[in-house]
Amino acid sequence: MLEAFKNNSGLMITLLLLVDFLLLAGVFVLFRQLSLLRRNVTILKRGVDGSSLLEKVASQAVQIQDIYRLLEQQAAEKDYLAEVLAGSLQRVAVVRFDAFDDMGGKLSYSVAMLDENGDGVIFTSIYGRNENRTYAKAVKNGKASHVLSREEEEALRRALTVKPPMIRGRKGGAGRLFDLESAEEAGGESRREEDGSWVM
Repeated sequence: MLEAFKNNSGLMITLLLLVDFLLLAGVFVLFRQLSLLRRNVTILKRGVDGSSLLEKVASQAVQIQDIYRLLEQQAAEKDYLAEVLAGSLQRVAVVRFDAFDDMGGKLSYSVAMLDENGDGVIFTSIYGRNENRTYAKAVKNGKASHVLSREEEEALRRALTVKPPMIRGRKGGAGRLFDLESAEEAGGESRREEDGSWVM
């Protein structure tokens, strides 16, 4: 066995040198990859602008907290506005009629103005040749506090059944509440009845 090693010593040395060269090449590749890894980690820690990764994460966390706080504030404001709008005039109907047989033009009218809950008032104006009378009757939950005339009942019925309109502003100008003309142009709920009444 020893004699075989002696006879092939040159071959063995060559093989050992080849293995050493492969090992050195592997070590060089590993050092190269380690260097690239360290550089990438340094960039991640330091950041392109010089701030550390921890500072970036902390800054993002603070921004997320601010966003959540803003969302909670906007949600509270939305609930408040919804509550305020529920008490605003949303259901309006106007019924025009002739109060007297000898008068035309339907100059008398009853108008029901209600909020989302059906609370509001009915105004009636009776036009005569010598005088004009106006009445107001309170409405609570869709029920009037006084006896209603036929026209007042019709105005109340229409106001309760109509869907509250979306108020849209005119182009180049501010929107107006109960703008009949713009609501008709927009295809809204406002419409003119055959008897000359308005439903908004």
